[in-house]
Amino acid sequence: MEELINDISQKTLEELKKAKKPPYPLYYKEIFNCIASDMHILNQLNPKLLCEKPTFDEKLVSLTKNTIEDVHKRTYEIKNSSKEIIEEIEEVDPENLKSNIIRFSAFLIQNIEEMENKIKELESELDKAYKELLIDPLTKAHNRKALEKDLLEILEKGKERDLDLCIAIVDLDNFKFINDNYGHIVGDYVLIKFVQIISSLIRSSDKIYRYGGDEFIIVFNRSNLNNAKKSIERILNKIGKTKLKYKDYMIQITVSAGITCHKKNDDVESIIHRADEALYEAKITKNTLKVKS
Repeated sequence: MEELINDISQKTLEELKKAKKPPYPLYYKEIFNCIASDMHILNQLNPKLLCEKPTFDEKLVSLTKNTIEDVHKRTYEIKNSSKEIIEEIEEVDPENLKSNIIRFSAFLIQNIEEMENKIKELESELDKAYKELLIDPLTKAHNRKALEKDLLEILEKGKERDLDLCIAIVDLDNFKFINDNYGHIVGDYVLIKFVQIISSLIRSSDKIYRYGGDEFIIVFNRSNLNNAKKSIERILNKIGKTKLKYKDYMIQITVSAGITCHKKNDDVESIIHRADEALYEAKITKNTLKVKS
């Protein structure tokens, strides 16, 4: 095991040197994890333990949100009850009792309002944290978890009819060559730029998701095949004319894509499978785009 770790560490330092990056902890950790996750010889060690990043516990987030909703409900009831008490004690004769109760109620209401403000801040932070769970940290595309969540919501409406929904899988050609020849940092740069190009060419209602290493899915909701196909063709055309500059490197990338549209009773697996078949056909026939009906 020690020999294996030393080997990965040596390759990490070589990649950093190739990319002209110092071996700072953040750079070192990222490259070490990338190399470790690519090594299939780690049979005695689960590679996921080396490359998975900690994430928020979704059950905890959900529980916290439910707790906040309950606190909101209770504070609302307390506030209304306190106001009712104030109205009732205005009829009471003893002035000192009346003033004390009014002062206490006012104090209670003020504290409840302060608590509500803190809860709103916490809600905002939780919402931000939950959204980060659905974003790929490298490319800032939505991640696979977000894809499954969004498709499940959309497909729920398509059990009895065809929907105006198309999905495309786009895949960088020969991405391993880029990683092997330029290094993983350059490969990461290419992925980031790739997503930026796609994001600039699709509608705000369309979404891009990182499905696998260099494989991305675009969901065209409320779109027919003709419009979705035109959008993919614009993307392929733009990428074909773009050279990415990284330090002294000029990198030309090409992309293959497969596209399909929704059929009645499709589930997440079936619609993605058809798009994947279309992508496979595009790869083996050397066409940039294939459609699977």
